[in-house]
This record gives sequence, C-alpha cells and structure tokens, in this order.
Amino acid sequence: MNDVARVAGVSRGSISNYINGRRTKPATQLKIEAAIEQLNYVPNATARALKTNKSNYVVLIIPTVNTPFFSELSYHMQLSLNQFGYKMILCNSNSNPEDEIDYIQMANMQKVAGIITMSYSDIADIVSPNIPLVAIEKPVSPQFPLVVSDNYAGGQLAAKQLQTLGAKKLLFISKAPVKNISSIREKGFKDFCTKNNLSVSTFLASDSPDFINDFEAFIINHTHNHDFAYDGIFSDADEYASDFWHLLMQQHIDVPNTVQIIGFDAAHVYKRQKIFLSSIRQPVEAIAKTTVEKLYEQMASQHPVSRATITTLPVTFQQGFTTKKVRP
Repeated sequence: MNDVARVAGVSRGSISNYINGRRTKPATQLKIEAAIEQLNYVPNATARALKTNKSNYVVLIIPTVNTPFFSELSYHMQLSLNQFGYKMILCNSNSNPEDEIDYIQMANMQKVAGIITMSYSDIADIVSPNIPLVAIEKPVSPQFPLVVSDNYAGGQLAAKQLQTLGAKKLLFISKAPVKNISSIREKGFKDFCTKNNLSVSTFLASDSPDFINDFEAFIINHTHNHDFAYDGIFSDADEYASDFWHLLMQQHIDVPNTVQIIGFDAAHVYKRQKIFLSSIRQPVEAIAKTTVEKLYEQMASQHPVSRATITTLPVTFQQGFTTKKVRP
C-alpha cells in the first residue's frame, strides 16, 4: 500500500479507502488504478476479510453441474451475484451428504458472506445461525428463506397440456424413489388427472445404474404392433423423459402423433439451443435473481431480519417436438 501511495502521489488513507470500497474522488481513483496496474498490485482478499470482518465471496452448493438445469442455474447465479459486487465459489456435492457437510463447514470457517444451497441432506445443525443463507427447492430449516418453482402447478400444467392435445391414457414415469420436489410434481399431475377423469398410471424404474433397461422392458411389454398402451407421458425430469422418447423411437412408435411426452426443466445447454423435448420450464433466471436478492437482504441488514419466507415462482410450458402443436 505504501508503494501504491508513493507511485500514485496520494495518501495511504486514500489507498485504504479505494481498496475497501469507500468513496474516493474520481481523479484519485484514476491515479490509484494506474499505480496498481504499474506495480501489478493484487489485494489479499483473505487479509482484507479478516481486517474488515467482511467477505465478498458467496458459496453456491449444488448436487451436480453435469445437467443443463444446474449449469444454467450456476451461470445466472454468478451474474446475479456480480451485480451486487459478490463473487461465487461453486461447490459440486455430487449429491453426497458428506461433501455437502464439508462445504458448509468450509463456509463457516472461512466466514464467507453467505451460502446458497440446493441440498437434500440434513444440514440444519451445522449451519451457523448467523450466516446469511438461502435454500433452493428444499428447506434447510424454518429460519432460512426458501426459493422454489411451482412444482405442483407444473405437474398440473403437464396433464392439462396432454389433455388439450387429445391424450386419454396418461402415464407418469420416473426412477425410484420419487421424493422431495419430484413427488410434488407427480402429485400435481395425478391430481389433475383424477379431477378430470383421465386414466393415469405410474411406472418407476429401479434405483440402479442400468435403470434404463427397466424403461425398455416396460415399453416392449406394453407395445403391440407398434402401438404403445399409453398416449400421454409425463416425467419429473427431462433426463428420464428423453430416455423414454428415444426408447419409443427404437420400437418405431410415432412421437408425437401416437404418443406425446412432456418432461420437466426445459433448461438450455447453450443460449441459442432450440427445445427438442416438450417440457415444463423452470424460471432459472428468476430463481437466481430472487435467491440473490433474498441473500443480499440478509447480508446488508444491520439488524436481524425475518428470514423464514417461501417464494414460489411460476412455471411455463415449452413446446418441443414431442407434443402436437395446439391448433389455433
């Protein structure tokens, strides 16, 4: 700091104000920035956090980055955090409770600014009650805010869309066990079918690495002369819906003319990507924006804030190639 002050021709106090984000005259800022560039000066973020007792790092814990939904969510989460001046540390738990616990403990020890987590483990007892935290999809504890998509309405919307497009024998598919938000999506789907006198069945593949073989066997056992026993299919995840779609095509079953399929997520692998699988779209950008706003509210408050809130965001239907188009 002394070197920067000497090269810039300003006081050490001005350097300290600049580095710690305090108000500095524009002319002074330009001098400091030029000196920093000349000297290749890099602030020590850890030391600054210890001195100011304030960090600008937020930990995001997600089950995996190896799906379009979580990849897209991570991208928008980073953009939203950047708008508030925070940087993101991405932690991939691989749906492993022990890894999730390790990341939470790391966040506690490093005194990060906050935590955003999509955890399905019981971590309430290891999270510091004083750390700002927002959960996505599944609550951590009643004291922390929760942001969710309207999963029940998504299941209902899928059933309604299939009904509108003429499907009469509906089928819910997934991999066992169906729990958490998946069970809510299933319930919304089935409740709509029951209320509207639609025939509905369920098939769950085994919880094993080769579960895809169960899907294939089910399709073969329920197909006669390329005629599948069901004409409307909904799954709680695009992954399973896509698997089922390709297996139906291998049996020469016409999708969408004889069988229509709807998944859940409709996330994009890349920005320009067209949606191939008809699906219920989660509002990924809105999830990220709302989550960061809820987190910032906690971080910026000088007094305890009421954090036990649930924010439910609406979902939409995205037309792909696996359902018929609605006639005008």
